[in-house]
Amino acid sequence: MVSKAQIIVLDTKETIDVMFNPKEYSVSTIAETEGEGSSLSFNKVNISDFPVTLLFDTYEKQSDVREKIEKITSLVMPSVEGKETKQPHICLFSWGKFIYKGIIYKHDQKFTLFLPNGIPVRAELTITFKSVVTTEEDAKFKGKDACRKLWTVKSGDRLDLIADKALKDVSLWRKIADENHIVNPLDFPNDDDIGRILIIPD
Repeated sequence: MVSKAQIIVLDTKETIDVMFNPKEYSVSTIAETEGEGSSLSFNKVNISDFPVTLLFDTYEKQSDVREKIEKITSLVMPSVEGKETKQPHICLFSWGKFIYKGIIYKHDQKFTLFLPNGIPVRAELTITFKSVVTTEEDAKFKGKDACRKLWTVKSGDRLDLIADKALKDVSLWRKIADENHIVNPLDFPNDDDIGRILIIPD
């Protein structure tokens, strides 16, 4: 059975089925770092916006395709809570095991087929989501639970010296060795290790 892509509106619990599954989509994740060389450290992860193009066709029914896509295009407008607060709709784009959570902040409509009276019956709808994360997810993306520094090995480096400079504790050299699968710490660094990037555990 073919799985249908869906847009799930979390505040209204409404599920909107797409008419045709997308031909493709791409997802980008950007890791931010600070510093240079041996002082390079991880900062946070940013989830890029997610654009996806969906096809809608109502030619067989001879009906206006704009009515078919209205539920999706209306999600760009915020929902009104009370009289003063406006909140955007937080949605899930779900297809198979892929899920992206965010708000739809942009849509582009391209009409490619029309009835003789000018009514559009085929549309390519490109919607763009901006990621929305919870406090817990934000902490995860910032690496608060698994922060790592990076160290570029240079001539003269020893594990105890690296532990002292990076972790302020000489005794943690073994932890660095284990993290980076260094089998013979006493022979470190050899020629092959120069330029290698080590993970410094938090």
